[in-house]
Amino acid sequence: MKLVDKLVVLSKNPLSPKNRFMAKAAPIFVFFFFFPALFFIVPGFVLDPWLSLPKLFSPTTSIILGGIMIFLGVSFLLWTLKAQKEIGKGTPMPLMATQKLVVQKPYSFTRNPLAFGLINFYVGISIAIGSISSLAIVSIFSALILAYIKFIEEKELAQRYGDIYMAYKKITPFLIPRRSSK
Repeated sequence: MKLVDKLVVLSKNPLSPKNRFMAKAAPIFVFFFFFPALFFIVPGFVLDPWLSLPKLFSPTTSIILGGIMIFLGVSFLLWTLKAQKEIGKGTPMPLMATQKLVVQKPYSFTRNPLAFGLINFYVGISIAIGSISSLAIVSIFSALILAYIKFIEEKELAQRYGDIYMAYKKITPFLIPRRSSK
């Protein structure tokens, strides 16, 4: 059985309360503790000094530009999670996948507002701390996440939602938001 097929099956299975808790707690730990340590602490305090890399911008520019990107990222992350829970009746996790295709805002701006928010959040932190190696690591991570979405998640959504998803995919950009007509 292909990974896409397994994800489709997982999305339909109910979870026990313990597994439901783990499905919610694991991403919080991974995306807000493990990855930040890997993306910001190690590069900013180990790699940059070891490689004698300069700071990206002046401290003021770093804080302002990074802060704007962090705010944009967090806004999209929270907006997306709210839409998935309230409209889609699920989460971004395949174990607790949405039960309904969400095409309303923020999904009317981009098919991947969660990825857009997460990438902006991480890039914003890299800029705020002024770390070149952090920005390089976040860029590699972003490319991997986008490849997973393009080659795995989109196939899973096409299987789960069929023609409705394919029509939505044709009119909504992959990552970079555009002005919504809805």
